[in-house]
Parts: sequence; C-alpha cells; structure tokens
Amino acid sequence: MLFHTKDYRGATIEDLNIPHAISINPSSLIRDAIGIGFENEFTYLPVIHEVNKRLLGIINLEQFKDNYPDDKLKPQVFHYMLWFNPKTKMKYENEIMKEKKSVDNTPPMTKILKPKGKRYSVLTPFSPLEDLASFFNRGNYFAIVTNDSGNVVYGVVTPQDLMKYEQSRPKL
Repeated sequence: MLFHTKDYRGATIEDLNIPHAISINPSSLIRDAIGIGFENEFTYLPVIHEVNKRLLGIINLEQFKDNYPDDKLKPQVFHYMLWFNPKTKMKYENEIMKEKKSVDNTPPMTKILKPKGKRYSVLTPFSPLEDLASFFNRGNYFAIVTNDSGNVVYGVVTPQDLMKYEQSRPKL
C-alpha cells in the first residue's frame, strides 16, 4: 500500500494544484510530445483522436528521460503511447496510419471526449483525496481528472503529486 493517510481533512484533488492537461494526437511527432512534456514539466500527456476527440490513451514521457527515441524510424506518438483499448489501436491504425489520411493535429487545449463503452473511476477536481489515494493503492500509476460526465479532461495526476501534497501538509 502506497498511501496510509486516512484523513486528508476535506482536501480534494483541486487542492493538488495540478496544471491543466495538454493533449496530443497519435500522429503527433514524438519529438513534439517530448518537447511539450518537458517544457511543462509533465510526466504524462493524454492522447486524443484527431477527428472525434476521444481519449485513446496516454504517453509516459519518463521513458524518454535517458533514452531519446530514433524518431527517423518511428516518428509518431502512435508507436510509444499506452493505448487504453487494443481494438481502438487497430482501428486507428487502419483508418489513419495505413491509409495515410491527412488529418490536422488538434490544438493542445482541446476538449476531450471519453472513450466509448469503457468503465472508469470518475475522479473530478472535487473528488476527496482519500478516493485518489485508494485509486493509487489499487496499483494505478496515473489518474485522468475529468468533469462529472468524463467528457472534459482537466489534468493528469500521479502518485508523486499526492506524495508532494502529503509532505507539504503538517502532520496531525
């Protein structure tokens, strides 16, 4: 168990002061994703579909900290991201990558739609930190913070964000 605190005294995810999410697309260049992440000090970036704006997955930028990828061989985020659904990856690959469709990348602060047909724990800015701690204690290593209906992504929070918060608060 990572987090043992049982009472965060009414604190919510909003109290972590996480920065707003910046999203990228599977067809974005990996060097652009790395640049955005390191410029904004993000460990994870949500990855959304260029056309329908659905959340497809996430990319962990820590994997590039010491080992920068050869972006001549595999220049797109598609090859490095964690896909939430393998079927969606195959469908995307057939629709966009293989057909080499010309799609414009979405602006970084685009409204993101939740994936269809998936169940998720809903964590909003107003969710208690106890819920977030429980979520991380179940083995999750990041959480996507959304509105109540899950169609707007506010940010990505990691266990390190919660640990930093715990260390900054006086002990009872």
